[in-house]
Formats: sequence, structure tokens, C-alpha cells
Amino acid sequence: MKTYVWTIILLCYCLWCTAQTKYEVTANTFLNIRSYADKEAPVLGTIDKGGKIDVYEINDGWAKIGYDNGYAYVSAQYLKRVEENSTISNPTDSKFHFPLLNLATGNAEWMVYLIAALSVALFFIRKSRGETPLEDGLHTVNWLLFLTTAISELVYLILMGGNAIWFCIPDTVGWLWTIINFLLFGFVVFNQFVCFFNTLEDVEYNSYGSFDKRWGIYSWVGGIIAGIVTGIFFPVAVAFVTIAFIVCQIIQIVLIFKGVVPKGGWTRAFLCVAVYLLGSLSTILILAHFVVLLIIVLIGYFILYIIGESSKRSSKECCANCNHYSNGYCHYHNIQISDSDACNKKCSNYS
Repeated sequence: MKTYVWTIILLCYCLWCTAQTKYEVTANTFLNIRSYADKEAPVLGTIDKGGKIDVYEINDGWAKIGYDNGYAYVSAQYLKRVEENSTISNPTDSKFHFPLLNLATGNAEWMVYLIAALSVALFFIRKSRGETPLEDGLHTVNWLLFLTTAISELVYLILMGGNAIWFCIPDTVGWLWTIINFLLFGFVVFNQFVCFFNTLEDVEYNSYGSFDKRWGIYSWVGGIIAGIVTGIFFPVAVAFVTIAFIVCQIIQIVLIFKGVVPKGGWTRAFLCVAVYLLGSLSTILILAHFVVLLIIVLIGYFILYIIGESSKRSSKECCANCNHYSNGYCHYHNIQISDSDACNKKCSNYS
């Protein structure tokens, strides 16, 4: 368990150290740039009020910034974080302008809590589902919740863009919440994945029809793999992969209508299509965001494993550099050591 904790901490460290967050100076006139994190440190320069700077990290009230091919420090008391997706020009120019909720500037962080709450509700419905598809009122509540969750996730990702996983950045939420949020994010992704297939099965069952899902599901998997491969090795073929993916999705929609309309009617067919399209798109997108973090976790685990193995090897090579060892004799254990480059069994307990 301790290893996993350190792995997640290393993940946070990687995200924290490599990311630069933009801040705005809020001092009355200007802000001093100092050589190290202390108010008595020499002043290297100044930043005028309203100036923008990139901050690597903030510790004990001091922000670490890049300065003159190195690092310098400014007081974090006079800094205000600038949202990556904030619009400096007239916010009314944004096509996502909703003044009441202030979504135009990308400030949709609050939607994370909405999505989490919806995921918890879907979880409890999923646990009560059993082996058979849901019917009647519970089925209606389930697909309504699922579609609301899917739409909320898509809107959130559109509005937040590259800052969508802000809740897993220590500089934004702190170390403790980064770890907690990473685990909660994993729960949301897994729950979304299972609920997508469950809800799709439920709407198919309640439509009194049936349809083949393989065209849509397999095309997602194949399209992602083919898109990555062609994007790296054959960029010219990306357009063909995209066209093939769209054709497969159209075929899947046709199969849904063909299998549902004769027995369930157009309304149920459109519901099945909505669950499939919105559910698959939102599930793939949040899964992609989580996989990025998961890859960093795996890299961190590998680094910790290498460090652990290295420390094990170094701990065994104690005799040659040990102060208690001289001329083939260990004065600490009062025993003869034949090989000074590595501890033998007699010296394995030495530390």
C-alpha cells in the first residue's frame, strides 16, 4: 500500500513540476523579483501591476518563476491565478457565453461536483440493477441521469479545454486533494464505462427491438488505435481513418433504427441513438483524460521500482566502503569477509 501512495505522490510531483501556471500581479505599483525565497533577498528586478508571469510552484508564500535562464522568486501574496481559457477580449464575443453561470471564460470548475454527484446517483442505480435490465420508472430515471451526465461531461470538456483535469494539479488543489481526486476520477471513469453498456442494454430491451452494437463499439477501438498509429507514422492517412470511422458510426445508427423502429417506434429508436452517441463520446473522452494520468502513474511506479532495486543493490555492496572493514576482516561483527565488494550471508544483517 505504501508503494502505491508514493506512486501517486510521484504522479502529483511530475504534474506539479512540469506544469507552469500563469498568474497576474496584483500589487499596487510593482512586485519585486528576488534571488531566493526571502523578503531580505537581493532584488533582481520588478514586475508592474497587471503583469503576467508563469509560476512553477508556490511554497511558504513564495512563487518560483523563470528569470534570466534560471529561477527567481516573488511573493505569492500579490499574485492572482489566471484561467487558461479566460477571454481577455469582450466576453460577449464567445459563443459559449452564459452570463448567469459565467461559462464564457471557461470557469466551469463547479461542473465537476455536478458530474460527481450524478455519477454517485448512477452508481446506486447500477448496484440495484441486478442481472436483468431495468424497467418502468427506474429505467426512465436511469437513462435520464445517464444522458444528463454525458451531456454535462461534454459541455464541461468543451468549456474547460486543456484545463479539464485541474482537480488533479497540486498547484491548484493541493497535494492531499490531488491524490483524493485522482482516485475519485478513477471511480467516475469506471462507473461511466459500466453504466454506458448497462444503459444501452436497458434502452434496447425496453424498445422491444434489438440491434447489433459491434459496428459502433469496435469502430471506436479500431478508430482510436488507427488514428494514433497513422498520426505518428502516416499523417496523410488520418483523413481516411476519420472517414472510415464516421461511416462505421453511420452504419451503427442505421442498425439501431432498423432494429428498433418496426417494434418500438421512432421515439424509442431516437432514445437508443442518443444513449449510444452521447454515451460513447463522453465515455471515450473522459477515459482518454484519465489514461493520460494513468500513464504517468505507471511511469512513476516504474521509476520507483528502479530506485528500489538500485537501493537494494547498493545496500548489498557495503563491505568495500565500510569503515568497519579492513584487510578482509569485519571489526563490527568480528568475522572474516572473503569478498569485500559484496556482503556475504554472514554480513547480510549489517546496516
